Parts: sequence; C-alpha cells; structure tokens
Amino acid sequence: MNNDSSASSISLPAPVTIEEIVHVAVDNRASDIHLKAGMQPILRIDGQLRAITTMPVMEQEALRSMLMALLNPVQRRNFEENLELDASIVFQNQARVRINMYTDVQSVGCAMRLVPLKVPTLAQLGLPSIIEKLTHLKSGLVLVTGVTGAGKSTTLASMIDEINRREPSHIYTIEDPVEFVHRPVRSVITQREIGISTKNFSTAVRTALRADPNILLIGEMRDAETMVAALKAAETGLLVFSTLHTRSATKTIQRILGIFEPKDQEAIRMQLAYALKAVVCQQLLPTLEGGRRAFHEILINTSTVQEAVLYGEFDKLSEYMRNGSYDGMSIMDDSIYKAYSDGLIAGDVANQYALNTDEMERALRGATVS
Repeated sequence: MNNDSSASSISLPAPVTIEEIVHVAVDNRASDIHLKAGMQPILRIDGQLRAITTMPVMEQEALRSMLMALLNPVQRRNFEENLELDASIVFQNQARVRINMYTDVQSVGCAMRLVPLKVPTLAQLGLPSIIEKLTHLKSGLVLVTGVTGAGKSTTLASMIDEINRREPSHIYTIEDPVEFVHRPVRSVITQREIGISTKNFSTAVRTALRADPNILLIGEMRDAETMVAALKAAETGLLVFSTLHTRSATKTIQRILGIFEPKDQEAIRMQLAYALKAVVCQQLLPTLEGGRRAFHEILINTSTVQEAVLYGEFDKLSEYMRNGSYDGMSIMDDSIYKAYSDGLIAGDVANQYALNTDEMERALRGATVS
C-alpha cells in the first residue's frame, strides 16, 4: 500500500470522528474510504489505496460505536440481523456517502463511496457528445457498464440530471442504495431505495410500470427477472437506463443472454435486438496530469448492429464499432491508444486497461519505434 500521498501528511487532532475522516477524504478528492479495526483510515485517491499515517489506528469497539451511531434504528436492526448493510448517509455540506458495513473474522468494518452533493453535468464530466444525444431518446434500453468504481452511477446521474433540467417527464429511479438525490427542476422525480421503500428490483420495476413514468432508471440488473421486466418496460415505450459490471459491449450482450436458460436465449436475443438502443462501457484511467478521466466503448444499435444481435453474430460488433464513428460508436482500446498518442496517459496505463493487451502492446511498440 502506498503511503506517499498528500492524504498521508494530514494531521488531525484526536479523537478522530467519521465526520473528520470524510472531510479529509473530500479535501483530497478521494473516491472511497475504508475503515477497519487495527488499521489507520484508508483513502482511495486516483484509484490507489493510501493510508492516512498521521491518524491513529482504529480500535474495534470505538469503530463499531462510531459506525452504529451513523445508522437509524431500522438500519441498525438490519445490520444486526444480516451482519451487513448497504445504506446512504449525508454528511452536511460535505458529501453523500454510500456505505457498505460488514463483519469479518476480526470485527466490524466498512467501505464508503463518496458521492458529491451536486450532480455534475455531462460537460463537467467531459463525456462524448453521443451520451447527451442518448438522453433525447423516447424509449428503449440504454446500458452503462463497467467494473466497480468506473463511475457508472455518476454518468447515469448526469444523464438523468440533463433530462430533469430540459423537459417535463416523470423520472422514476430504483437504486440500492440511492446515491445522487435529484431535486425536481422540470421533471417529476420518484426515487426508491431497495430495502427502504421497496423489497427488490424486479418487484419495483413492475410497480413502476403502473406509476406513469417516462424515464426508468434501474440501478443494476442483477437477475433474469429484473432483465425481463426492464426489456418489457423498454418495449412498452419507456426509456430505461441500467448498469452491468462488464468491460466491453460484446461482453455486455453475452452476459445478459448468459443469465437465461439456453431454451430462453433466442427469445431474449430477439427482444434485446429491438429494445436495446446503446451500450456505453466506461473505465476511469489515471492521467499524466493527475486525477482520472473516463474512457468509453460505445455501441449504438444501428440496423447492422441489430441484425448481428438478432442472429447472434457477436464477433462482428467490434468491427461495426470501429467503423461506426459517424453514429457515435467507438472501441475502448482505440480511445485508450489515442489518449496515449496525445500524451494524456502513460504507456503502462494504456496496456493495463486495454481490453486486448496483446494488440495494445504491439501498438505501443510501433509508436515507440516510429
């Protein structure tokens, strides 16, 4: 673990409170906080874990008391019964925190994801213009995918905020937990949280269809039942946004089909071919200037893409994306290599995050030779 960070040099008076730790994390633009008994607080800054060495080691009982004090009675009961908990907590004027509390072989611990109180705009995130165009769709399924910590929730929140500020719609979100809180601007906003205002995603999606929404955001499609409900919603005239933990557009479609029994996959593939509008795969890469920047692979469901999905010809999708820049499509590795060529990222970073490392290594060697 790297302790050579600005966070490591910060001195705080004892005793340390969680509010103080959150304050340090916000000041150092950390994305996550890790608290475990027997360790100093850990921040994730630009993707790297860094200990705050000037802070004291967290003691087991003190940490448990601090964490339990953050929870309301319902959350405390849920944690005691299940030995784990996902929740959102607001630290006034600092951040909204998505907290995952758990018990391990030693004691209680937690991971906290920091969520800005204000939703960043699409322009502030520097996202490709095609993503703004996707917010103008009236129906269909749009998937934003990537590994944990890739910024999927932030991108989706910015897309929802764009719609909210632009047009009168009923925006209905189902999340676990709610991260960004959207205040009505021109749209009606309904935000439901799993475990608080609804039991599960699939039930909440079915309920949403009776609530007259225009836009439906499903925090994550975890099972076949939720996917079927999402496809039905998209087919019946709703614009549906959701996420999956996949790194490429092709893998995203294959992951969806793989959740279903073989006997059901052909029917689902047909539904997907007509309901899907776009897949936006996202990664956050550390830049040479410091900080991280989002890079994308984007699949738009053109007529040629639709035909490939319909007939299961997934090996053609990469070629269509590479040649589909006019429609807003792009390949992840092409985006990464261009960033390297433009001097935005280091070669080792380009190779580390490439989907095809062999091809990237050859490209980097060619660039070095030339």
